[in-house]
Amino acid sequence: GLLLWCQRKTKGYRDVDPPKIRGFTTDWQNGMAFCALIHKHRPDLLDYSTLDKANAKENLELAFSIAEKELGIPRLLDVEDLTDVARPDERSVITYVSEYFHCFASMGEAEGAGQRIAALVAAAKANEALKKQYEHDAAGLR
Repeated sequence: GLLLWCQRKTKGYRDVDPPKIRGFTTDWQNGMAFCALIHKHRPDLLDYSTLDKANAKENLELAFSIAEKELGIPRLLDVEDLTDVARPDERSVITYVSEYFHCFASMGEAEGAGQRIAALVAAAKANEALKKQYEHDAAGLR
């Protein structure tokens, strides 16, 4: 489930898809996937077009600091947990990525509720306009 969510949210992001996220180890080492997740949901927080996959430490630090300061996601990983090892600890990465999922899922719920309220208000306005039109047309029949 979490892997599929990551793949869907990062689809089409340069240096993430292709090749596509295949797991929770080496695909996260250059920081691009973390930055793509943030950019997908909050493009105002970082300029993805300026990132370079060769700058892994900078990308990871950017993502981790934005996640912590702007999104309230606790910093469960250090940059070195990903860059100083051949294969990062899968469970640690899953745990940290799940924090992104929960953060953005709650944002999506709030957006969805707002959209439903806006649709309800629009329907009520349309209903009121129809009611006024009906009253006007009915008055003309007298």
